[in-house]
Amino acid sequence: MGFKGNNKNTYRPKPPKGPIRLAFGIMNEQKNEIKPTVLEQPKFEKQEIVGTLILKNAKINLAPALQSKHLDRIVKNISKIYEEGRYLKTNTIVDLENGNFKITFNYNQNTIDRIKGLDRNERQWDPDSRTWKVFIGAFDDLFDILGKGFKITDEAYSALLEFVNGKYYANIAPNKLGKLILRESWFEEFDLSSEFLPSIGSEAMLDNSARSTNITAEQIQNLNVIKQQINKFPFKRKPYSHQITGMEFLLQNAACALLDEMGCGKSFQIASSVAMLLQNKSIDRCLIVAPKSLVRTWQEEVSLATSIPYTVIEGSPAQRAKLMNSHSPIFIIHYEGIRLEKEALSEWIQQGEGMVVFDESQRIKNLIAQTTVCAKFIRNAAKRCVIATGTPIANRPIDLFAQYFVMDNGNTFGSSFPAFKNTFCYIDIIEINQGRKKIKVEKFIGVRNGEELRKRIQATSLRRLKSEVLDLPPIIYKDYSIELKAEQKTIYAKMRDSVRSEIENMSPEEYSMQANNIVVRLLRLSQIASNPKLIDPKYTGPNAKLSELDDILNDIFSDDTKKIILWSHFVGNVNSLQEMYAENWGAVAHTGEMSIEERSQSVEQFQNNPECRLFIATPQSAKEGLTLLPKDGKMQADTMIYMDLNFDAGSYIQSQARFHRIGQTSEKCLVIHLVGLETVDEYIKKSLIDKTQTAAQILDNASEDQLNQMIGDKFTLSREEVLNIL
Repeated sequence: MGFKGNNKNTYRPKPPKGPIRLAFGIMNEQKNEIKPTVLEQPKFEKQEIVGTLILKNAKINLAPALQSKHLDRIVKNISKIYEEGRYLKTNTIVDLENGNFKITFNYNQNTIDRIKGLDRNERQWDPDSRTWKVFIGAFDDLFDILGKGFKITDEAYSALLEFVNGKYYANIAPNKLGKLILRESWFEEFDLSSEFLPSIGSEAMLDNSARSTNITAEQIQNLNVIKQQINKFPFKRKPYSHQITGMEFLLQNAACALLDEMGCGKSFQIASSVAMLLQNKSIDRCLIVAPKSLVRTWQEEVSLATSIPYTVIEGSPAQRAKLMNSHSPIFIIHYEGIRLEKEALSEWIQQGEGMVVFDESQRIKNLIAQTTVCAKFIRNAAKRCVIATGTPIANRPIDLFAQYFVMDNGNTFGSSFPAFKNTFCYIDIIEINQGRKKIKVEKFIGVRNGEELRKRIQATSLRRLKSEVLDLPPIIYKDYSIELKAEQKTIYAKMRDSVRSEIENMSPEEYSMQANNIVVRLLRLSQIASNPKLIDPKYTGPNAKLSELDDILNDIFSDDTKKIILWSHFVGNVNSLQEMYAENWGAVAHTGEMSIEERSQSVEQFQNNPECRLFIATPQSAKEGLTLLPKDGKMQADTMIYMDLNFDAGSYIQSQARFHRIGQTSEKCLVIHLVGLETVDEYIKKSLIDKTQTAAQILDNASEDQLNQMIGDKFTLSREEVLNIL
């Protein structure tokens, strides 16, 4: 059939000359079909790694030999890098292959880009082994790229020592001095040979040998004058003998640390000493800095020590400015306040003979934190300074440096933080994710030169344990191993399996970079073991720990004279438990979300109201300075229960000092841990014990061998260990 066009003629289409090419049909191959030209991919031959000077045919042998002084510095620095790498757990490794370095490290684009910046003839990527090969002569630049915290194998170390003694390195070493100086700063150390005299009345001075060799006749005379002043001072409550010794120490030393264990009455010693220093005109003003929750406690202590007026600096900017014009010789302010009034407080201190007291000084343990910076700025204007804390080492010896630097401007531990770390701590370098980047962070793994560290602490400090100076009852620790209920166990197992699967699929590099997230996941499991409702608000099943807690409370409260302190690290737990037990036991809560007034009311109720028998709190909110003991002389608070635990050793230690302190009259104190059977609770408790032992060994009486044995794995967990826990 044809088609008619416009001219009315029939149009007949011509048949195709060949097969029709259809997208869905079968095509006949054309014999002479032209195939597209395929470009042959270029084949790259591996370029030999060769030193730039060799490539340029430089006359290497004409260079003068390195001066022995310069060469010794280089060899010493390389040796320190090698020795440090022997105990580091790192994936950044410098090995040797065919005379060149073979470098392996976790993927880091910045590191790769910088290696690519080396001369092309001195570096090469090997896709087969997925490693970088680098000319041994480029080690100065390579080490700068890798940064502190890599490992050199024995073979690479031997080859490098041989290379730096050769002629090639003699040609380039003078231009690498800046790199050497930078690497030397990695290992800057505190001069342990420097002499230091113990402060009068310090823990070191109390030793008989130190007393006989270091105390002068003038100092003895001054001590006698101080003793007379203390004897005449009108105390409103009789001090213990150890508190009199503490006052003598504080009155004799312009910069010192009072590190008595919690419960020994540090605030009373300091407040009384400030009153006596004002009385004898040694100072004419004093600034007391304390955590916000302890400002009221300090008001009470100062009122008991002296009738001298004081002013609390708080409120709005206008209110603070007005209070700063007060003529009171004693100002009390919280740590947040010194950031707001840094300039005004410094000026006030400078106007006379000023003194600064930092209570709970672990609040200024971070050297670069704004609170610490402001504390140092204000302290520089003062003639005297006291730091006070029962836990100067909350988790690591690194916590000491900033506190002592503020106190004595570096007399105890110098002014270089890197030198302190390198001298007294074993540090591992790990990589973590920060956004889209990977950064290196330092992780404490052990104590170094522990005996020297303790000697220097004791030289300017005074620390007494409650067991040494007070007739306090012993603490009995009891663990209740609790099997989770079926529904609770199901939720726990589901979360545990999810975490386990995630960790199993992690490479070693990913695991090391996710360390902080893994800790968070472990604490999530702890929440389920403590109270599943913290994870799933709709949960209505049984709670094993709550059932056990009910039995314990009913048993102890059968004695009408007993009060109990109950700790949970989760605010949701505290609030629900307080609502649950408010009617039967008059329970009160104490958390960081409550105002200072509300927290103070809870403490006052527990101390003074016989109907209030249960104090429920987070250790973070009530760990410092509070006394959780009844004041009526009839009730007793000698039992403490931990519903759950976390990794904060400082909070754990300080929370127990709330009832094991001056005023405790029971024959024994009981601390109960509710530990979920076959859960992360068991590991968290073990971790707390390890950290507690670390602080005790440094501050108290461990041998050098015991201190140095603390190097190792007790503060870290390998991927396999976490999987075993789960």
